[in-house]
Amino acid sequence: MKKLLLLLVIFPLFVSCNDPKEKKLNWDYPDENAEIKTFNTKAIDDKELISRLEEDFRKGKFKIESKEDKKEESFSNCNDNLILKIKGNGIRRYYVKRTEAKPKNYYPDFMMFIYEFDSEAEAEDVEEEIREAFYSGNGFCNGKGHDYLVRYKNKVVQLATRAHMFMDYTKEYAEKIKSYR
Repeated sequence: MKKLLLLLVIFPLFVSCNDPKEKKLNWDYPDENAEIKTFNTKAIDDKELISRLEEDFRKGKFKIESKEDKKEESFSNCNDNLILKIKGNGIRRYYVKRTEAKPKNYYPDFMMFIYEFDSEAEAEDVEEEIREAFYSGNGFCNGKGHDYLVRYKNKVVQLATRAHMFMDYTKEYAEKIKSYR
């Protein structure tokens, strides 16, 4: 009887400590066998979009600051074991921060990334690929971000905030960009 009880206690320990040999979980991807898909951006004038946004930011008591442009950005798609790379001179970064404090003395802020492409069709394809990556791995493949994607002509605009409480601001400005079409 004692041997049976001991076996019942020890057997589950051996079984539970085994690594899954065949099925990887979503968060195990992308791995060393991941496919890399590259999209090239073009440095195209984004002054029209920024000037339209500046007016809306001013009304909302926000200011926009240009940050050093990046030459590359990447996103992971855990479902398809895919890494998306966006490269080139058409990547712009902006920091947006409220100029007046909200109640309890906090200043909402977020980052805005603009990826510029040759055509609207290419921008639409890239937006779809990034969106799939954002939702892959139950939405955690690229970190637990609070990002919105919106397309404006030949540009894909990503609005990102670190704080869940500021999501309404990124969503509001994403909707404004959609309305500019």
